[in-house]
Formats: sequence, structure tokens, C-alpha cells
Amino acid sequence: MIEITFLGGGGGRFVTITQARATGGFFIKASKNIYVDPGPGALVRMWRYKIDPRKIDVLFISHRHTDHCNDAEVLVEGMTYGVTKKRGILIGSKSVVHGDENHTPALSKYHLDALEEVHAPNPGDRFKIGQEEMIITPSIHSDPTTIGFRLKTSYGDISYIPDTQYFDELIEWHEGARVLIASVTRPRDMRIPYHLCTEDVVYMVKAMKEKPEVLIMTHAGMKMHFAGPYKEAEFIQNVTGIKTYVAKEGFRVTVGKEISVKTLRPARFV
Repeated sequence: MIEITFLGGGGGRFVTITQARATGGFFIKASKNIYVDPGPGALVRMWRYKIDPRKIDVLFISHRHTDHCNDAEVLVEGMTYGVTKKRGILIGSKSVVHGDENHTPALSKYHLDALEEVHAPNPGDRFKIGQEEMIITPSIHSDPTTIGFRLKTSYGDISYIPDTQYFDELIEWHEGARVLIASVTRPRDMRIPYHLCTEDVVYMVKAMKEKPEVLIMTHAGMKMHFAGPYKEAEFIQNVTGIKTYVAKEGFRVTVGKEISVKTLRPARFV
């Protein structure tokens, strides 16, 4: 089985700085363990839900914005046992690995050199990760190097759409995924450039010939937070017929013959 554990479901500047919703990204437990978009709080919330950073095999970072990469270096230190063992793979956008005109790379040379492999791929590139295969997918975002992925597993495909505005090619890249994780930043009637809103997701899913079994909304911004993401999820589900969930800290999706969900209780610390 595949387990997806969310260490947060928020994003954007104001949710990030207030932590109105946690911003830790999510962890995929498969034949190899993949951590996706380790925003602020990722490390702390991993331990809160008994996920050991030393067991991460692959770090995927969609782009160089703080709410997606803030905890990247400390997770690399976990992956490499305190930089004592060269191991682990980074798959990150070009801005993450190389920086851009506005940013330095998300990780120092010290941390990049600690990893066994570092990749800054293009859409369409493929990576064999244990028994799974990751296909890199495109986005249209203010960071033009932003990437998502489609993870092919023996239990069906899991797709991740990071920050992006809607464009028709999203359908062909993500159609047929069994689980679709989408960054839905804004609620109805509040679209902004380079981000998905509720109407975009409805249009996209309705246009798919092979629809997802489950849709998970993540990366809620402050407008979504105040509008009520569960109300937006209910709207999407009613219009599309697709079971729709809202990601939050401790939310776990288990993908096997059936798909089940639950909310974990955080570990108690002395």
C-alpha cells in the first residue's frame, strides 16, 4: 500500500507567516519514501506524527518559494544522517537547484554535495524510484521553473499539481490519476494570477475523460482559509461527483485496493 501523510495544507505568504494552517508539505511512504515541498514546520511536524526524517529517500521540491522549500536543508541533514553519509535524491525545479535572478538556490553547496543525486528536470523527464516511476509535469507559475509530478504505482497513479494557473495541458498530464492532489489556493470568484481557484478545479476535473477517484485540495491561502475550504470541497464534490478532501496537518490517505482516509493524532512529547 501507499501512504500519503500531510504535514499541512496551507500555503501563500499570509498563511505561512501566521501558521493559520500548517505548511509542512506531505510525505509519501512507498517502496521509497518521498517528501514533497517541505515548507516551514516540516521537520517539527514530521516528528509530531512519528515520521523519521532519516528515512526520507527522495526530496521533491516544486519551486523556490519559501512555503515550499523552507525546511529543505534540515531535511537533507536528516536524510544524510547529519551529513555523515552520502545518500538520498533531490528532484527540484531549476530555481531550487540553481537559483534564479531573484533567489539563491534553496540549498547550499554543502547540502547539495551531501546528496547522492541532484536533478533539476524538465517536464516529461522520468525517474525510477524504487518500484515506482515519477513523471515530471509542467506548471505555469510566477516561478517559471515550477514542476509537479505523476507517480506511477502498482495501486494506481498519484498526481501532484503544485502552484499553477489553469491551462488545458493540465488535463492530459494528470488525467487518469487515481489520486489527484491539487494546490487550490483561492475559493470561488477570487481567482488570482498563477494559482488555481475552485472553479478551475471543477472545470479541469469535469473535462477529464478518466476522472480521479479522490481529489485532495491543499495549499489553501488566507482567502480560502476564511471562505471555508470544506465548503469549497463540498461544492467541488457536488458538481463533479468526485470524493473531495481538504488536506490538513495529520491527514493520511492510504491507497491500496481501496482508498481510505483518517486524521492522525499527534504524538505526545515529554
